[in-house]
This record gives sequence, structure tokens and C-alpha cells, in this order.
Amino acid sequence: MLLAGSSLRAGMPFQQHSMPMLTVGGLLGCLSIPIAYGFGYAVFAGVIRPPAKTMAAIILFCGIGLAIVGSLVHGMMWMTIRSALISGAWQEGRKVRYLWIIASVLFLVISILVLWSGIRRAIPLWLALLNPVILDLVIGALVSFSHISPTYLIPMAPNLAYLGFALALYCHLHSRTVRQPTP
Repeated sequence: MLLAGSSLRAGMPFQQHSMPMLTVGGLLGCLSIPIAYGFGYAVFAGVIRPPAKTMAAIILFCGIGLAIVGSLVHGMMWMTIRSALISGAWQEGRKVRYLWIIASVLFLVISILVLWSGIRRAIPLWLALLNPVILDLVIGALVSFSHISPTYLIPMAPNLAYLGFALALYCHLHSRTVRQPTP
């Protein structure tokens, strides 16, 4: 999807035979975003639930909301790129922008609560510092100093940041220092 969308903005040629790849990318994103974000934040909420019940409930609610809104944003961008490729004109709707704002607020709330849970010692501080907003800012800063086009990496930054956080959470859960709660 990024290659197709960026080709419209940057004036790069887009091959018509790439339309199936755009469809595959759109479908994969619409299906994987709710699964990855929903389950990932549910697991994190389960980790901090014993010491911080309210915070865990808010993270779970925001994580499910982010999963739904993220999938909607991805699907709407997929259709926007597809129609732009067919018509040759880029028109981004306001609805996508409003969904981006909602997703950004949910992303920020989750990240603040992740950081707060590290300060309250519900999780290790290193994991709290690897929260999605901090990782998103680091990715943005690194892109500004690299030769890789920000047209490709900046739209991917929230997903890359979430992936980094999910991998850090996985490492934390599989370390020998974690005690699993008894059912």
C-alpha cells in the first residue's frame, strides 16, 4: 500500500499489475491490525491487572478501540489509494483525518498509561520506556537522519512502534523474572 500511495505523491510510476499487491496489502492490514493490536493490548492489560486494575481496564478499552479504528483507517486508505490509482487524482477525505486523530489520541493514552505503569512498578521501567509513542518519536527522528524516504517510513511508524513494544513485552513475559498470576 505504501508503494502504491507514495507513487501518486512522488510522481513515481506505478505498474497496473501491482493492483493485486495493493489488494493483498489492504486485506492483510484490515485483518491483522485488529488481531495484533487487540490481543497485544489485552495481554499487556493482563500483565498489569493485578497491581493496577483500573489502568488495565483503560488500556484494554483503548487497545480494542485502537484495533477497530486502526483497521478502519487502513481500509479507508486502501480504498482511497485504489480510487486514486484508477482515477489518477488523489483525494483524501476528512473522515480519514478524523479517524487518524482518534487513533492518535488512543495511542497516546495507552502510551501514557504504559509509562505510568512503569513508574508505579507494575512493569519494569525499561519496558515502560519502550512504549509506542516514544518508539514512534525515535523512528521519526531516525528517519529524518536517514536516506530512506520518509514517505515510506513515517506512515509505518505507529505500526513499527507497536511491533517494537510487542516484542519488548514478549521478551519481558518470557524472561525468568516474571511470575505468572495464579488463576
